[in-house]
Amino acid sequence: MCGIVISVFAGLGKTYVGSKYSNVCDLQSSPYRYDYSKIDKNDYEKKKNDLSRIVNPLWPNNYLDAIIDAREKYDVVLVPSNLDIRELLISNDIDFYFVLPSYDLDYREILLNRYKKRGNNNDLIQEVMSYFDSWSRDQNDYSYPVFVLDKEMYLENFLLNKKIL
Repeated sequence: MCGIVISVFAGLGKTYVGSKYSNVCDLQSSPYRYDYSKIDKNDYEKKKNDLSRIVNPLWPNNYLDAIIDAREKYDVVLVPSNLDIRELLISNDIDFYFVLPSYDLDYREILLNRYKKRGNNNDLIQEVMSYFDSWSRDQNDYSYPVFVLDKEMYLENFLLNKKIL
């Protein structure tokens, strides 16, 4: 078995889908990128983008190993949309889909409120919103398949519509 890897923009429902479906792995990168051994699990979302975090010296190889392992165990492996993660996938010949929200100001507001509600800090929210505003939604700008979700559509709808779930 070799699961499908899907790189998904923040706030589109990776965690929801990963917790709802047993054949889906929501493989967050931060626990591999940083040392969270002294962080309370309840503070995880608040610590994202915290400049005091200590970089894990095993990064990115530890995350690559986790992706490869997850692909053997799950039908779908969800990873963040960070450029360095997409480049890691490309450099290791791992095919993936890239899922982005449509560029719609109402959708932007929905996502912004979602980040605030889950406790992300302002620096992370500003960074993610800058990606929302600046990343292209044009397939021709990427060397891998890009899917742009319609306004207010979330990952679960996309996966069900594509018959991935």
